[in-house]
Amino acid sequence: MVHRRNLFAGVRGQAVTHQLKEKFMDKKELKQGMKDALPIVLGYLPLGFAFGVLAKDVGMTVSQATMMSVLCFTGAGQYIAIGVMQAGGAIITIIMANLLVNIRYLLFATSTVPYLKDRVPPLTASLLSYGLTDETYAVAMNHYQDYPATSSYLAGLNLTSHLGWISSSLLGAILGSFITNTDKFGLGFALPAMYTCLLVMMINRKSDIYLAVSTAVICLAIGYLAPAMMGNLSNIILATIIGATLGVMINGQH
Repeated sequence: MVHRRNLFAGVRGQAVTHQLKEKFMDKKELKQGMKDALPIVLGYLPLGFAFGVLAKDVGMTVSQATMMSVLCFTGAGQYIAIGVMQAGGAIITIIMANLLVNIRYLLFATSTVPYLKDRVPPLTASLLSYGLTDETYAVAMNHYQDYPATSSYLAGLNLTSHLGWISSSLLGAILGSFITNTDKFGLGFALPAMYTCLLVMMINRKSDIYLAVSTAVICLAIGYLAPAMMGNLSNIILATIIGATLGVMINGQH
């Protein structure tokens, strides 16, 4: 009887220890995700701020500009929407342009499945993937090379990044009436600078450099040969698909 009690107490103690360990690891992963999101948030601050200013400039209210960042969370798509609104374009133009530009996230999300499978519940992964962007994707994939995927890490990374974008958009919309010229602040260079930094983070071999340069050349060549595709940015989508295919073929040889 005493032996059974000791055995039960031991099993129960192990269970409690395991639960505490899991709780500690979840909190640790959450903090790590938030920490990894900080550089992204710093990059989002000028971009979101500029978006808020431009949104205010085209006639959107503070709440409309903020809710657009809450419901869309696509910097390129939101800037496209502002540009079309400034040109007096139709809503269908905004929708189609966003579909063309953001279809790449279908490829991004698909490529994360091998890392999330059997580690993050499908429903949780689907909900947290709402925060999938070029930046969070690059950081997450870099993290998955050394550590297993967890819901806590994904939540910390994506939610922190999204909150940073929403906050900066809100601030820009509020102060938009006081700023008439965003070019003098150099905000237009923030987006390409951030993408360049992300590209550097993803380069591990010489083949990655060749692939990146080749994809850029293909994108420009398509735009030159088919100007209409340059106009709606579909040349970027086509070049991305070609570049991703080449990347899979090259990685398959290693």
